[in-house]
Amino acid sequence: MGNSNISNINNCSKPVDKNNRIGIIGFGNIMMGDDGIGVRVIDEIKKQGIFNNYKNIELIDGGTSGVDLIFILQNVDKAIIIDAVNAGQEIGKIAVFKTDEIKKMFKKNGAFRSFSFHDIELTEIFELLKTLNINTEIKIIGINPENVGYSNKLSSRIESKIPEMISEVEKEVAGFNQDI
Repeated sequence: MGNSNISNINNCSKPVDKNNRIGIIGFGNIMMGDDGIGVRVIDEIKKQGIFNNYKNIELIDGGTSGVDLIFILQNVDKAIIIDAVNAGQEIGKIAVFKTDEIKKMFKKNGAFRSFSFHDIELTEIFELLKTLNINTEIKIIGINPENVGYSNKLSSRIESKIPEMISEVEKEVAGFNQDI
C-alpha cells in the first residue's frame, strides 16, 4: 500500500485539544474475507504511523463484537467506525454516514437492517447509547463488501480501496479537529 496523503490533517487550522479524544475503530472478522476491512484499515494506519503524533487519537481493533462498541464509545468524545456495511450502495463503494443518517435509513427501508455484519445492529447500539446518555459524536466509514465467505484475505477489489478508506479517515479526523 502506498502512503496516504495526510495534507488534510497537517492543514488543520486549530491544534488538537488533549481532551478531544478520538477513537478510530475498525470492525470485522479477518477470517471472513471482506468483512475484515475495518481491522485491515486499522492495521495499515498503524503500519504507516499516520496518527503517531496525535496523543488524543486511539486506534482500536474492534473485532466482531458490536456490543463492546458501547464501552469504547463511553471513553471517547468522537469516534470514527470503519466497517463492511450493506447500506444499499454498490459493491466496493465507500460511504460516510452520521448517526442520524443511519437512523433515517433504517426507518425508511427495512433493507438497511443489515447495516453491519456483526452481532448487534448499529441502530441498536445507538439506542443503547441514548439510553445510557453517552453522547459521542460518531461517523461511520463503510464499504459494501464483495465477499464475506471463509477467507483470510480481502478480495482484490476491496483491498484496493484501503488507501481511499484511509483518506476518508484522515478527512474525518481533520473535520473533528476543526470543530474544536
